[in-house]
Amino acid sequence: MRITDVLKAHERAVVIVRYRPADKVPEGTYQNGPPPQNPACFLQVALISTRVSPSGKLIRLGDTQGDEIMGWTHIEALDVIEILGELSEDNHTVIPHVSRGGEIIALDRLSS
Repeated sequence: MRITDVLKAHERAVVIVRYRPADKVPEGTYQNGPPPQNPACFLQVALISTRVSPSGKLIRLGDTQGDEIMGWTHIEALDVIEILGELSEDNHTVIPHVSRGGEIIALDRLSS
């Protein structure tokens, strides 16, 4: 799933992402090197629609407690694996997203 698709449906989504392999991103995204993180690693970040650059090519990550990526990141570099929930206005609490089976898959990040 693409970040842009998630941001169309959620203004403040907490998600699990991974870096896309170098052969799956537009040329120059990784400046002709490997991804910054092994694509086998899964990371949690908050995607906030107001933190997209004016060009729409970059998103600012790492400003929210619990983010595991920090800095400006190419939107095309990340695949969204799963949506955990919506980040509340307090920037700490995740309003859970319920999976297809009805099981809650995300809770308040501060409780861990």
